[in-house]
Amino acid sequence: MKAPLPWVDLSVGLANATVRAAVDRVLGCGLLVGGEEVAGLEAEVSAWFGREYGVAVSSGTMALELGLAAMGLGPGDEVIVPAVSFVATLGAVLRVGATPVVVDVRADGPWIDQAAVRAACSSKTAAIIPVHLFGVAARLEGGNVPVLDDACQAVAPGGPSFGLCTALSFYPTKVLGGLGEGGMVLTDDAALAKRLTAMRQHGSDHTGRVVEVGGTNGRLDAVSAAVLRARMPLMESELARRSEIAKAYDAVVGGYALRRPTDTTMSTYVLLHPQREAVRESLAGAGIPSAVYYPWLVHDHPAIRDRVLVPSPLLNATEYCSQTLALPCHGGLSDDDVARVVHALQVAL
Repeated sequence: MKAPLPWVDLSVGLANATVRAAVDRVLGCGLLVGGEEVAGLEAEVSAWFGREYGVAVSSGTMALELGLAAMGLGPGDEVIVPAVSFVATLGAVLRVGATPVVVDVRADGPWIDQAAVRAACSSKTAAIIPVHLFGVAARLEGGNVPVLDDACQAVAPGGPSFGLCTALSFYPTKVLGGLGEGGMVLTDDAALAKRLTAMRQHGSDHTGRVVEVGGTNGRLDAVSAAVLRARMPLMESELARRSEIAKAYDAVVGGYALRRPTDTTMSTYVLLHPQREAVRESLAGAGIPSAVYYPWLVHDHPAIRDRVLVPSPLLNATEYCSQTLALPCHGGLSDDDVARVVHALQVAL
């Protein structure tokens, strides 16, 4: 029996001469926090998204939390979030002291439903967080309510960014992944960018005086920034390869494939199947890994479920969570690997 395929092989994107040279460059200069590498990454990523400012931070979770804090959210405020997302989306709301209001997703996929958002808005609604899950732009009209995009799974040239702030993640398994944790907040608001820059460094300005309450140590290190910059020119080819793989899967998955626009970043390939566990077991028997994003609604955790508001039934989200299954889809897969996955899918489906 063949050895199981790895879910992802991070060495393919990181173990190359360009990345090693970037690391050596930082180690040679000795400036390990902040500096030109971080500033360069901020300028280059914000240009990708067409935003004026980028503030690099220590993780995607930190980007969400500092984005909300810089927008002035706190106790007494309500923030609308989709029922399908990684728990970090909701956790950031709780950590700034606001109350998450969980709403349903669309019938055609796990993206926040506009009608559900409208129905959930109240005088206490201070922000809305659409999540661009799996690289698909979750377009949302916030009206007079500020929007913070969660684009942690949608970092790519021309990626979705519509709100007052956009939170990004550079976790190693993302399309643009680094050596470890990393993130960024994008905005067109100069005052907001200035607040974020202070808040990531204990609330301090360039002189070291504390000018913002609620600051923390949320900086991105220079080595991570340099590696991300070295990887950025490779993203077009990475995304093209992911698109090729997705098309190969589409040919056998058919109507079980999660619908996605043609301009999707292709962060994760997802199918929906009513007998998910049987499909997953069959794939595992052939050495094909899979993952479930996500098995529970975003708030359905023991420490969280009593700290949120759920104004209406989450029927679409509940059905989605019972059927979703993700397949390996990254630039490290060879043609033989893809053929192996396709054959296993033919058997499983």
